[in-house]
Amino acid sequence: MLASLASAAPLASYYVLVSNSSGFSQQQNGLDAQKLNAQFVTMTANDSCTSGAQACVGGAFAQCIGSSWDLTPCSSGLSCFALPLVTKAGTSLACDTQSDADARFVAAGVQGGITG
Repeated sequence: MLASLASAAPLASYYVLVSNSSGFSQQQNGLDAQKLNAQFVTMTANDSCTSGAQACVGGAFAQCIGSSWDLTPCSSGLSCFALPLVTKAGTSLACDTQSDADARFVAAGVQGGITG
């Protein structure tokens, strides 16, 4: 399941920085995705949110409806991660295996796994 962060209200100002960066850098995308994943680790399903926001909460894809997170679990063996885009500036949310997510950050040229 992929979802754009374009409507992620709590992270909107951060996303604008990512999408408006001059020049495409897969490494920068990796760093941006690590920052998002580090933020997601601190979030819980009980946190308030802004309607329309999207995130990964507790390993599940989360959409904010009203002011509450609505979680959609990933399939067995998968967790939700912010991942670096490979063909343009930005990040995406996806259900993926831990090993594939780690490999995507290595391929992007960043160290420290999914959270840096």
